[in-house]
Amino acid sequence: MIPINSPRSQPERTPVIDEIDGSETTQTSGPGTCIHCDLPIPTTRQHSSGSEFCCAGCEVAYAILQDMDPRLLEEIAEAKTAGPSELTYEEMDHPRFLELYAHQLDSGLNRIRLHLEGIHCASCVFVIEKLPEFLPGVINARVNLTTATLDCFWNPDAVALSEITRTLDRLGYRPHPAQPNETERLYRLENRKHLICLGIAGACAGNVMLIAFALYAGMFTGMSAEHLNLFRWTSAGLALVSIFWPGQIFFRGALLAIKTRVPHIDLPVALGITIGGIAGLVNSIRGSGEIYFDSLTVLIFLLLVGRYIQFRQQHHALSQLSLLKNITPRHARLVTGTEVLTVPIEVLQAEDEVEVRAGDVIPADGVILSGDSSVDESILTGESRPRRVLTGGEVTAGTLNLTSPLRMQVQSVGEQTRIGRLMNLVELGVSSKLPLIELANRIAGVFVVTVILLSLLCLGLWWSSGAKVAVANAISLLIATCPCALGLATPLALAVAQGKAAKRSILINSGDAVEKLARPGFLWLDKTGTLTTGKMQVQFWQGDQSRFREIATLEQQVVHPIATAILGYIEQQSGGALTDLPIPEDAQARPGKGISGTVNGHQLLIGTEALLTSEGCRVSTESQQSIADCRAQGLTTVLIAVDGELTAVCGIGDSLRPDSHATLEHLKAAGWSIGILSGDHGEIVNPIARQLDIDPEFVHAGVLPEEKLQIIQQSTPQGLTVMVGDGVNDSAALAAASVGIAVHGGAEASLQVADVYLNRPGLSPLRELIDGARMTNQVIIRNLLISLAYNLLAAGLALGGLINPLIAAVLMPISSLTVLVLSFMNRSFRETRT
Repeated sequence: MIPINSPRSQPERTPVIDEIDGSETTQTSGPGTCIHCDLPIPTTRQHSSGSEFCCAGCEVAYAILQDMDPRLLEEIAEAKTAGPSELTYEEMDHPRFLELYAHQLDSGLNRIRLHLEGIHCASCVFVIEKLPEFLPGVINARVNLTTATLDCFWNPDAVALSEITRTLDRLGYRPHPAQPNETERLYRLENRKHLICLGIAGACAGNVMLIAFALYAGMFTGMSAEHLNLFRWTSAGLALVSIFWPGQIFFRGALLAIKTRVPHIDLPVALGITIGGIAGLVNSIRGSGEIYFDSLTVLIFLLLVGRYIQFRQQHHALSQLSLLKNITPRHARLVTGTEVLTVPIEVLQAEDEVEVRAGDVIPADGVILSGDSSVDESILTGESRPRRVLTGGEVTAGTLNLTSPLRMQVQSVGEQTRIGRLMNLVELGVSSKLPLIELANRIAGVFVVTVILLSLLCLGLWWSSGAKVAVANAISLLIATCPCALGLATPLALAVAQGKAAKRSILINSGDAVEKLARPGFLWLDKTGTLTTGKMQVQFWQGDQSRFREIATLEQQVVHPIATAILGYIEQQSGGALTDLPIPEDAQARPGKGISGTVNGHQLLIGTEALLTSEGCRVSTESQQSIADCRAQGLTTVLIAVDGELTAVCGIGDSLRPDSHATLEHLKAAGWSIGILSGDHGEIVNPIARQLDIDPEFVHAGVLPEEKLQIIQQSTPQGLTVMVGDGVNDSAALAAASVGIAVHGGAEASLQVADVYLNRPGLSPLRELIDGARMTNQVIIRNLLISLAYNLLAAGLALGGLINPLIAAVLMPISSLTVLVLSFMNRSFRETRT
């Protein structure tokens, strides 16, 4: 096997004589670039191994090409016995897993599609597709670099799937079964159609505009008849392609508007394109007059740009796929007799017995058969303090077993679990959100009827001057008032605002959210991770600090948020990580209470007041006051006793974010009403609410995810409701709110259903988001007013016979250009100075 950065795999350096001073140097591919593919080397590889390759694929590919030794493939095959991962992937050999993810072909071969982590460049593809050459039984391996997927064909009688996946993992490409998703496939097809139409429309518009420049120049300098006809008919051909291919979407919308008798903005667009196209063809046949094709093709292209922006926004608003698979583990430890087998999560059924080790995520809802441990349920309830579970107690899928192994009996799996039902509520909340009907569409009905009536009025007013004059003036009105700028006003301003927000690490998935956040409403905030840092920290310590090493020694024996907080405090007070700690004796975790043990001959007891009292430790009056002070601040109290004597009182809690108070005061001044929805106990939430001056009437503590959803649903009919949170327990409320906002560090489920993701810690980005939304809405309104004012002016000029179709065609893009400039001049989403 070729080890990473082995001498054999290192590049040979070529001596080069400097032409200036004659010194000898070595030639490399450039600083920070891979010597095989010349792509940048990731920082992690530079720092961790000093590698000069961007990925493992380049390193192996370089060695293969340098050595050209067929035996090298056999050395690579030894990667099966050693590598970066200890995963066995034995669950992939289970019949149920193969039934779900693999396909048996008529030839007897199996096929599976795997998503691979770490695919970086073409060299990765080169190495992975060599799999059949050094792993007997693999028939073919095809890699899609764009989607980072592998289609693998193998003979199940010759090699197991687990062996294939272990080999891929140890080569540096961790595999996962690709999740089939029909919705995503349909989106890609639709996206492809949009891009094809957009490309064709853009190509037609660009070429017609070039021809138009030649025709306009010929009007002043003269042009031969044959060249004039050539340019006219070439423009006509390109315009017809644009009208009948990408432009057909507007005609379908117009026909639907006529059938349903609902005025739509596509109706005047289709009417203007039709009349302009017919007039252009007639003038091309006549060999005189304006042909309008440049204006028509540009109009189609710009309107399709707006449609595509809206299409992408709608997709982002609904893209919350595979939520359950992101929360629960992929496999479980099934107990069968005396054996414990690792199986896919899909295999579990009710009444199965499952083993859950300390540190594992619980795979299903069930009842504890044996064991005594603490479970972190914050992902579901928001409660920051772990809950003790005993034999006969119930546990929930997706929660984390902290301290001791458990044996449980499965009651429900998959979508039937509590977290599965919660995910169904999430999806229901997302699908029930009606897409925003833009202001432009709200006024479209009036606009459509007005333009059509004005064109008929213009035709009637000028009919006495001759049909030619009347038709020309009516065409001028339809062309000049074509709602290109009106259609672009909202999506263009939103697209620019989304781009600027992204530079400030504010990711807006739905343009609807920007318009909704422009006006104040009711703002509900989760506590843990949103108003607070989401990390347990020691905020109060009273007593002896000379026993820090002994305390740290004992706390290192358990995996628990409180133990982590105490260790962090001790390291901070000691000026760094503690080393050479003594070995404890008789260390015993007391789930739900604390831990005890002997260190350096001293008996230590760390835990709750009830634990110390049960062991005969007396709590002094002074210590009782310290405990009361901690509880008044919403802190979890931990007592420390050495040799039966209480020596220290420790208060642990989740500290308030530094910018929380200033941000909420700013939002209150802007007219927002603010409340808290938290799964934490009231004794923790209420002190936080008092610090932030939040009305107790709007403070809800100890609420379950379903109760958060109910409160949001009750608030929404009363006006705009915004939910800000970070956990899975917030995801249903985020989906149901008028606008859902996920904050930095949030769970993946909350990020996928949120309309906005604040990818910077703290609440300052929330202030930037709301201020930016208000300013963007002002730009949208300004764009719409300018578009309408332009159309009114153009309609007046056409009715007065003051412009002809040529001038109308020249004036029409001016309003679109104005909207474009104003949108890019948007001053929103700039750094807030406080």
